[in-house]
Amino acid sequence: MQDLNQIINQFIDAKVRLIEPFGSGHINDTYRVFINGENTPSYVLQRINTSIFKDVEALCANIRKVTGHIEQNLNGDKSYKLMKPVASKSGNDWFASADGQTWRVFNYIQDSTSIDLVCFPNQAKEAGKAYGWFLGKLNDFPHHELVPIIPDFHNLNFRLSQLKHEINFNPANRLKDCSADVDFYLTRSQDLLEFYGKIGSSEIPVRVTHNDTKVNNVLFSPEWKAISVIDLDTVMPGVVHFDFGDSIRTIAATAAEDELDLSKVGINLELFKSFSEGFLSQMKPFLTLEEKGALYLAPKLMTYIMGIRFLADYLRGDTYYKVKHPLHNIQRARNQMALIVDLERKTDKIKQILDKL
Repeated sequence: MQDLNQIINQFIDAKVRLIEPFGSGHINDTYRVFINGENTPSYVLQRINTSIFKDVEALCANIRKVTGHIEQNLNGDKSYKLMKPVASKSGNDWFASADGQTWRVFNYIQDSTSIDLVCFPNQAKEAGKAYGWFLGKLNDFPHHELVPIIPDFHNLNFRLSQLKHEINFNPANRLKDCSADVDFYLTRSQDLLEFYGKIGSSEIPVRVTHNDTKVNNVLFSPEWKAISVIDLDTVMPGVVHFDFGDSIRTIAATAAEDELDLSKVGINLELFKSFSEGFLSQMKPFLTLEEKGALYLAPKLMTYIMGIRFLADYLRGDTYYKVKHPLHNIQRARNQMALIVDLERKTDKIKQILDKL
């Protein structure tokens, strides 16, 4: 790998004091760059994983359009900060090094921290407010101007077709070990497919969505106030249910997605309520009645999509997700099954919470 100092010098003219690994992301290699001197800004240097993000120009253009739109529509709103791209000396938002790697730089948001696990309801509420604010600021952005960086990312029909392909061909000869898991998923698709069929209508309109709404993509102040939404690589056309549902799946879950003790897996309704309060405090004015009315289904939709992706990867022989052992993907799929069951069990309570907001 090329010297990181040489890379950062393609973006800024400054004497670098220190470059160190930064964050907990699994896709791109990320570093924090410290500059000599007092009160000097820091930067975030990132190697783009071009095996996933193949169209770097479109990726960077999407981010530049989205951050530019939000910045133009702040109208004095200082609620949140933007992590904006820094142009290279060539004028692009990326730089290709001699060894074939592609790099980019963002401004670092001072006095910020991220978390991988929500411990308190206020953290969930603050994350909800941040994501709701972000989507609200993009409510009037024409979604067709963004390139779908990962086509079919949350496409339920596509993910089901992938699963059925692996079932039919059984390339790793594992179907015999998970027939009950396959039956679970295939018999639970109907209500989700009915909802998915409404996407693009006036009731469930396509919007600009974040599409990766984990809690570690929100930055917090030392006082645990959310101050920025980051990792905009997957910002592209979607529906609000993708962002709301995946937030709940990860933020309000009572256990990690590879927890083996399925009795520990479920939804924490207090965290669900807190996130929903924050999210709807910002986003409710922009939602159609049908969008809000279908939010209760969003966590199940996103958990289902994640579950069938784990299951399909297990059937094909673990070619996509990193695994620690041969049963890792099927254990993840069963974990998501347990989460779906708990979501179904608590559907009435979830609806009651949302109806009051």
